[in-house]
Amino acid sequence: METGMTVAYELIRSKRRTIAIVIDSEGKCRVRAPLQARLSDIEHFVQAKTGWIEQKQQHYASVQKKRQLILTDGMQLSVLDNRYTLRLAELGQVQVNGTVLLCPQFKPQQALEKWLRQQALAVLQERTAHYAELMGVVYQSVKLSSAAKRWGSCSIKGNLNFSWRLVFYPLAVLDYVVVHELSHIGNMNHSRRFWQRVASVLPDYQMRQRCLKQQAYILQWLR
Repeated sequence: METGMTVAYELIRSKRRTIAIVIDSEGKCRVRAPLQARLSDIEHFVQAKTGWIEQKQQHYASVQKKRQLILTDGMQLSVLDNRYTLRLAELGQVQVNGTVLLCPQFKPQQALEKWLRQQALAVLQERTAHYAELMGVVYQSVKLSSAAKRWGSCSIKGNLNFSWRLVFYPLAVLDYVVVHELSHIGNMNHSRRFWQRVASVLPDYQMRQRCLKQQAYILQWLR
């Protein structure tokens, strides 16, 4: 259905037989068409798909917005299982007053990240020790990571690294990442045996895993 909307797109011709439209994760529109396709036919095809194109671009624009965490006075911020109201104040470091998170006005992002890292390391050390004892495994160390594409990792020597941004998730989801990495000790793959090991500790791990993946954009927060 035509909407009268003008669509900007990149035209890519090849030996393909049909016309296709691709919207990438940044919302850019690319039209792939046969070498001999008439420009008028391509334009007609694009105009017929303007509604779908607009819907896809709005979706990716929404995702891009979620990737940004802009600190503003009065905003709501979830940290593990706690919900805080962020308040910017004249102080030197982050302070907690009940459900209010007081953050320095000067360089608030740096101050907040420092505090969040402290919270993340403390809870990750505690949860890792808890589940390691439960699973009967021995690890070497727990460290924080700023990785942009992974929540955790486990070396062959049992050194565990976790994204400090796990602090933005509920404790149940953080626990899944901890158990996932501990399950790699002595089992450095994602075989059936590996997933059985995870399930033996967290029978509902798939639900926790979905939550983690659905909000993967959190890895881009406060970068």
